[in-house]
Amino acid sequence: MAEWLGKALQKLLQRFESARDLQSKKAAFIHVAFLNIGYYPTNLLLYMQTKKILHFAALLACVALVAVCFMPWIHNTVINQTFTGYDVKKFVTGTTLGRAGIPITILTGLSFILTALPYVAAKRANMFVCALLVSYTLRTYVVFTGALFEGEIVKLAGIYLINILSIFLVICSVFPYLKKEERL
Repeated sequence: MAEWLGKALQKLLQRFESARDLQSKKAAFIHVAFLNIGYYPTNLLLYMQTKKILHFAALLACVALVAVCFMPWIHNTVINQTFTGYDVKKFVTGTTLGRAGIPITILTGLSFILTALPYVAAKRANMFVCALLVSYTLRTYVVFTGALFEGEIVKLAGIYLINILSIFLVICSVFPYLKKEERL
């Protein structure tokens, strides 16, 4: 019964003029569906261009992160001194601030080299190095901004920039750029 009813409805549908255009509309719908999903070549090219831009942005972020190590990170109001990543100062208590720029520079340089290399193993190792870099910069933030009293430490732009740039490097390392012939 249902089969008979379906055939009857199809015959009624074929009477209309618009029924002949269904095939061309179906092809247009499939074309638009592939365009939206990302299988269409223009979206693939856009995706590859975005990865290429992220690749160069990661290289620039590495250079900027090394430069930020020379910027002022915090200002201690009690002793009236400003600290950077390379400004080593030893206190009477034995603690030393200012050596954090050395490991950050080493990890950033390694990340720069691994980002520039066109091998899959280098891209995977870069994700690990960038994760180490983020963990170390977050540790540096906690160590440098920790104070006993409120208002003792004034946070400057450098302490924020090392964290922002290292997180950006992790994001760029998750989406590596490889040319087709280099994917080995």
